[in-house]
Amino acid sequence: MHSAVTPISILRTHATTLMGTLPRLHDGQVEAVHGARVTSRRIREVLPLTDRWHRKDVVDDLKNGFRRIGRGLGRVRDADARLALLASLETRIPAAVPSLVVLRRQCERGRLRLMRKLIKRFERLEVPRVLGDVAAGRTRASRPWTSIAARWREQLHRTVIERARATRESVHDATGVYFPNRIHGTRIAVKKLRYAVEIAGATRVGPAVEDVLRYLKNTQDVLGDLHDRQVLIDDLSAKAAPLLAEIDPDHIKLVIQIVEAECRELHARYLKRRTRVLEICHE
Repeated sequence: MHSAVTPISILRTHATTLMGTLPRLHDGQVEAVHGARVTSRRIREVLPLTDRWHRKDVVDDLKNGFRRIGRGLGRVRDADARLALLASLETRIPAAVPSLVVLRRQCERGRLRLMRKLIKRFERLEVPRVLGDVAAGRTRASRPWTSIAARWREQLHRTVIERARATRESVHDATGVYFPNRIHGTRIAVKKLRYAVEIAGATRVGPAVEDVLRYLKNTQDVLGDLHDRQVLIDDLSAKAAPLLAEIDPDHIKLVIQIVEAECRELHARYLKRRTRVLEICHE
């Protein structure tokens, strides 16, 4: 007979996964950074559900620690997404390659600085020790199962409902007109809903809806690609005046025009998915 999946068991599994990523993360591997960021987000989503096992001060400390871990990982991951986008543009806009190469080299140097800061942050926060304690259950308080089972289930049920409400409101607030900040808010809302539904399915508080999770993940990816391009546009526009001598302003204008066209195409793809997202929220 399989043991029941609970928030504390999910937390321990994610901590073990993240701990296994650390050697490759310390080597600066792109895939490791991405995997660690996703796992840290999953940890942050499940942590509030473990306060029936942990003392409140333990939960608060873990929340703060993993929030700082997530921020550092997020900055490196954003740099990785920028590098991948610039490399892709080099193959698609041959005329602008000289300037794009300069921009990519700049980004690579920035990524290196962020990676160094991330490793130092992990050292200061003693991340391996913290993950080891969580994975081994050394942060747990002794509380009887019978007194906590119903409470975390109710809390998770409320969380899923709240995430669905927030996503629905964000979709409506974004409208069908492209508002970069509003659509980014929708991306965050969809992401949080996805992780909450994922936990509900794993713990059988809700159904295991793989098709729903896949649809939310694909929608999140579309909005993520849109966000990455918008950030690049904003950054290139801000740099338009003080560009380096090696960068041709005409190249930058061409790149912005093409990336803006891609933003319009990605936004149109999102709009086609909007109805189903709202249906999922209702369900």
